[in-house]
Amino acid sequence: MNWIVTQYSRGTLLLTVSALLVMAMLARPNVALGQNRTAASLDGAVTDASGGVLPGVTVTAASPSLQVRQLVGITDAEGRYRIVDLTPGTYSVRFELAGFKPYIRESLVLDAGFSARVNASLALGGLEEAITVSGATPLVDTANTGGGKTITTEQLLRDLPGNLTLADVVSLTPGLLNTAGDVPGSLGLTGRPRFSSYGLQSSNTNTTMMIDGFQVFANNPLPDVSATEQTDLKTFGNGADVREPGVAMNLVIKSGGNQFHGGLSEAFMKQPSSNIDDALRARHLAVGAQQAYFDDAGGDLGGRIVTDKVWFYGAYRYRRSKTSQPGLALNPGPDGIYLTGDEPAAFPHLTGTNLSGKVSYQFTPGYFLSGYTSRDETTNEAEIQIAPFGAAVNFAHTPFESTNPFDWKPYVRKAQFKGAPTSHVLFDINFGKSGYQLVYDNQSIAADKPTTYNRSTLLLTGANIPHISQFNYWALSANVSYLPTSFLGGRHEFKAGYFLGRRNNAGARQVSSAGDYSLMYDTVSGVPNVGIQLETRNTPVDPVEWDDTYSIFLSDQWRIGSRLTFNLGLRWDGQHSFVPEQSREAGAFAPAATFPLVDVITRNNMWAPRLGLAWDVKGTGRTLVKATYGWFNPEASLASTYDKNGSSTTTYKWTDLNGNHKFDPGETNLSITGPDFISTTSAANNILNPDLKLPHVHEITATFEQELAPGMAIRGLYLFRGNGDQYSSVNTLRPLSIFTTLVARRDPGPDGVLGAADDGAPITLYDYTAAFKSSAFVANQNVNRPDGRADYSQSFELGVNRRLSQAFSLTAAYTATKNHIWRVGVLTSPNDDYFPLDTTWSWNSKISGTVNLPRDVVLGVISEIFSAPRGQRTYVFRSTADASGPALPGQTSITLPLEPAGAQQEQAYMVMNVRAAKSVKVSSRSLQVSVDVLNVLDSNAVKAASYVSGPAFRDVTDIVAARQIRLGVQFHF
Repeated sequence: MNWIVTQYSRGTLLLTVSALLVMAMLARPNVALGQNRTAASLDGAVTDASGGVLPGVTVTAASPSLQVRQLVGITDAEGRYRIVDLTPGTYSVRFELAGFKPYIRESLVLDAGFSARVNASLALGGLEEAITVSGATPLVDTANTGGGKTITTEQLLRDLPGNLTLADVVSLTPGLLNTAGDVPGSLGLTGRPRFSSYGLQSSNTNTTMMIDGFQVFANNPLPDVSATEQTDLKTFGNGADVREPGVAMNLVIKSGGNQFHGGLSEAFMKQPSSNIDDALRARHLAVGAQQAYFDDAGGDLGGRIVTDKVWFYGAYRYRRSKTSQPGLALNPGPDGIYLTGDEPAAFPHLTGTNLSGKVSYQFTPGYFLSGYTSRDETTNEAEIQIAPFGAAVNFAHTPFESTNPFDWKPYVRKAQFKGAPTSHVLFDINFGKSGYQLVYDNQSIAADKPTTYNRSTLLLTGANIPHISQFNYWALSANVSYLPTSFLGGRHEFKAGYFLGRRNNAGARQVSSAGDYSLMYDTVSGVPNVGIQLETRNTPVDPVEWDDTYSIFLSDQWRIGSRLTFNLGLRWDGQHSFVPEQSREAGAFAPAATFPLVDVITRNNMWAPRLGLAWDVKGTGRTLVKATYGWFNPEASLASTYDKNGSSTTTYKWTDLNGNHKFDPGETNLSITGPDFISTTSAANNILNPDLKLPHVHEITATFEQELAPGMAIRGLYLFRGNGDQYSSVNTLRPLSIFTTLVARRDPGPDGVLGAADDGAPITLYDYTAAFKSSAFVANQNVNRPDGRADYSQSFELGVNRRLSQAFSLTAAYTATKNHIWRVGVLTSPNDDYFPLDTTWSWNSKISGTVNLPRDVVLGVISEIFSAPRGQRTYVFRSTADASGPALPGQTSITLPLEPAGAQQEQAYMVMNVRAAKSVKVSSRSLQVSVDVLNVLDSNAVKAASYVSGPAFRDVTDIVAARQIRLGVQFHF
């Protein structure tokens, strides 16, 4: 725990947390609880029949989701009340004052993070004459200026088609696009969470993943979606409590209850036929996303151990499938040659298990303690993550023999303590650990085959690179909220918080039985499969790197009157990245060595202001104009760049002298100062930049929200994201000034063959002289981009949302994003200035909804329309002289784009999933039988293709998965 004490001294937060604990033990408890992003809130005004304000009205909120009996608020002198930190659920709100009839608002649905305004008008009368109203829950949030969507798991389970994974959540959320593949079960079963958010690609450094408001390692597969109550996604306008610029995704875990409840489910899925046609075969895709079987079973149970005191919840889910991926070939087929179209599909087995549990202890009305744990394991007989020589990773050019069987074991453990020492002070403390271990091995059928890559056909064969990834992420967060009765002419919710995260990265590379090297082949002077390069690996290595982050934030939700709300925030972020002292054993291409500690970077002065404004135009809570500005300091993963014990490769020229397709001693000069040296990724050649500025992101949003009718609203959005202080790695010993050798070549056209009808215009390549070729001229340094080369994007969105009412619900949105992305952030040679900008548009349309028919029959649909996938033709100009021009004196190859970004374009396409389900209910028990049809239209649209000039030009690498039929049974009690 020394690291915690160290970081506390940096943030001076030890005193704050100690004060919270003292207050918790000594102060008089209250019925409210500590506040976090999972909580909802209620506010509003109470008047009499004439419109006069009513102070002193008791407002009581009750719900089965509350572990206390009820939460109570009192209207102030202006007749206004406020109840914060309500657990998501369905509420009954009672307003009562002596001399007036009680007013009861029933069936009020409150989602995580939503602030609902509920006004009441009391009529004269006795307490026994209650007026009960059941009205639609407001859809327009009058206080929070951020935006996104909250998805209820019950709706996913009961009404909507899909596989109950993160892919379904992404498909339902405007602005988010799944980028991890849409093969049924692939997201959450075979892959990490991967999606874009208004053009911003998700990663563990721009996405905030949370469980019950507590941040976990974002690269994990999330806790099983079926174990959640709902998923709250804030896709823009996040406040000072969030560091990263992308989506903040919070999974609200089920908590049991005073009544026992649970369920069992089973589902089978089948693919009627493949969707590969002649057009795809002509583009070298012979294998589609096919499925032999898919089985999904699970169960959960929750309830009380002690009524109103101790609740429990547990869930288990098991999935198994036998599914091929687009292009994944089992073997070369009857002709013994890959990429000829006769390859049979490979059907690797996949399994996924998830076990999670939660215990909640309300040990006094004002204090609450909970613990949560989740353990997952995913196994897959065929996966790929990395490839030699920087080759593109896709199954279309990677047959089964070159995939990796893998085993993935992610986990989450967390504890939470929250409470309310007084009616005006709330606190919340969380501590936990998350991470995973992931093992990639070699296929046994390729155990003695060296890894080979053909630069002409893009084909990867032989054993792929085995490796192990292990990540551990410790996090501590604490916040305290103060809600004064009145201050500075308004109502405030002050909040101060602290966050500390420590990430340990370990990416081991074990010795491969096929050899710790990779071989590159190419077509040379018309002769195919000529050995040209050798890439060696420094295995075995087991590196360790640390990235520590720490933050303090202050925020205030300041409501002025009933129509204007400011969300103000200021955040201070720091980061410390370092590499501890460590050693490695000797390998085939690297000697044993010990490396000293490297203090990579310490930054303690990163400020991040946040500002939000919400204006209730008419004062009715139905027409809102909102605007936000946010400065975000995303975590920068830097330690691995300077870890000399990290995995690295060194590339040399190679000639297969004996023609045995293996590397033998004497075929390459392995000296890094010798004539065969090409390049290295070793951290020994990376130098620190003490003046490096860490990147930040500016976000500006403007929204208009209008409630058209009870339970139905529209929203318009403009979103700008701009980057600052972006950095790139630059070889400082090969500056721009040495690229003085001009080499005239000719574009061989898409087919990559000179003299054909599709040849392009002459091209000027820029190179350096042979004097700069050796490793003595390799010194890489991260440097910030110059002014004028920052990336940014603009997004526009129009959406409508209708809660379930009068037997149907609807969500629809259209989102368009304009990019402004530099191909190369920092010019390292004049070659980087060919077609340097991506200014393309992308768009997406989402429609989902349900219809409840008589006899408990429900129809549900999720439909998405995607803009045409785009690409850019490139060509690898080789070092040797050819008919198009002389040899390159310095570089072994130069890869250039030969047309503007987006010039290559596929077709826009739609994917539609539908469900029909029938329920039978007996008392509190229900049985549902459902049929889902995924990809009803059986689209086989191209999602990705290769645009490298040569024999693989326009090879299809990914398509929409074929139509699937899923039969499901669910029992709930």
